[in-house]
Amino acid sequence: MRAKLVAANWKMNGSFSLLDNMLDVLIPYSGEESCQVVICPPNVLLSSLKKAVEGTKIEVGAQNVHTEISGAFTGETSAPLLKECGVQWCIVGHSERRVLFDESDEFIRNKTETLLKHGIRPILCVGESLEQRESGNHEEVVVTQLRKGLSGFAADDQSRCVVAYEPIWAIGTGKTATPEQANSMHSIIRKELESLASSEVAEKIQILYGGSVNVENAKILLTQSEIDGALVGGASLKIDAFPQIVAAGS
Repeated sequence: MRAKLVAANWKMNGSFSLLDNMLDVLIPYSGEESCQVVICPPNVLLSSLKKAVEGTKIEVGAQNVHTEISGAFTGETSAPLLKECGVQWCIVGHSERRVLFDESDEFIRNKTETLLKHGIRPILCVGESLEQRESGNHEEVVVTQLRKGLSGFAADDQSRCVVAYEPIWAIGTGKTATPEQANSMHSIIRKELESLASSEVAEKIQILYGGSVNVENAKILLTQSEIDGALVGGASLKIDAFPQIVAAGS
């Protein structure tokens, strides 16, 4: 049985004080019986997070990485430097990176390859826009992103990846895919993973749901058969909410 994983994507939010306050309330929820917990704060907080979670079950994640390991890429961060900061996970392919920063499927795949080479586990985001869902094209869009993101990797590398299904129309909008919609897409993703790798690898890979996950909907989403956890945005910044979402996955 796949372990549940709840990851916090703070995006360009948070502070040193929020980090301290969040860990104070979160650590009691992160014992032996809890689901996996990953916090992905802005890069300037990574070293502080690494020190603060030593001896706990909470793991360190990043929100972005560059494909190259060094060079004249002002403002970017390399995988080796993330590794020095204690990063164990990294988000790639988030719709905000695809849309706002014009990241291509090829660039995203190269990021994934770089992370795997440096022992950092990728969380590959896939998802469709509202227009694509309403046109009935949503399954094709997600499957194409998945194929371009994970094709060609060895089975061992594929099994180290996590997939996060985040319908773009549900990110930060307050709208959430129904549990049935989310579970159905997760089933499609797992079936495609069988084609990309094998049934054994597909069975191991965790598939997370993201898109306005909150305290009210977390429990029903996380009890669906194909949903292995959540990638949480806005609610992961709330010290009274995120621990409850973690508890829902435990």
